Amino acid sequence: MHIRRMNLGDLPAGLRLSEQAGWNQLPESWARQFALEPEGCFVAENDGQVIGTACTCVFDDVAWINLVLVVAAQRGKGIGTRLMLEVLKFLDDRRVPTIRLDATPLGQSIYEKLGFVVEYELTRFAGVLPPAPQTASHVERVTSASVAAVVAFDQEITRTNREKLLRYQLEHQLDSLLCVRAGERIAGFAAFRPGRRAWQIGPCLGESEACLQLLTAVQECVGGNPVFMDVPAQNEAARSRAKAFGLTPQRILTRMSRGRRIEERIDKLWCSFGPEKG
Repeated sequence: MHIRRMNLGDLPAGLRLSEQAGWNQLPESWARQFALEPEGCFVAENDGQVIGTACTCVFDDVAWINLVLVVAAQRGKGIGTRLMLEVLKFLDDRRVPTIRLDATPLGQSIYEKLGFVVEYELTRFAGVLPPAPQTASHVERVTSASVAAVVAFDQEITRTNREKLLRYQLEHQLDSLLCVRAGERIAGFAAFRPGRRAWQIGPCLGESEACLQLLTAVQECVGGNPVFMDVPAQNEAARSRAKAFGLTPQRILTRMSRGRRIEERIDKLWCSFGPEKG
């Protein structure tokens, strides 16, 4: 078994691993991560077969690790740890001060041994989104003219410059990107996209009233379909909205970090989103 950098030909194998794990990625989810940080994507290979993956995406001084997967028959053999060490070496060589990830229960103990500490929990709510009982008002599409304001607003809340991710989404039309304004300023924005198992809602960030309007707009578009929402456990308003939709907790994800800690505005973070999200 050896570790090497991922190439375009490995993306179907990565997709098979995420399908085996029951995750929500589509082919374009893997293509997005690879396009955003091709040098930061790695595979474990045995006899010419990809048996594990791990990727990262660097946003200036914050890195996000994702798609850490090992084929079921090879788990427990240290492959995930070796992949993580390769990713961490890549990031340490670039002197990235903050490294973050969302851990599943299966991976959390591995990350703790590598120096990651718990920040907070997210609850994945899942279920069929009911049809919207009303029409959302004041919601508009994000355009090339408004994306810079959305990027700045996103950074105020997440403390991360995710411009390349949001512009990629807009340019490739992978998401429906929506925003709400308060006068001339952005008061909230949201996105949603299809996945293998469900539509993934996220991000949804902003003032409470703006987020309620944005989620109503999402409801208008995908009502009657299964959805996932990854909601911070500390954001009670967001949790209440998910429950009002009739969604139920599916699993817990743990947001963890290594290095300098950043403080997100969790009160304004209603649904999370990363470059790996299906």
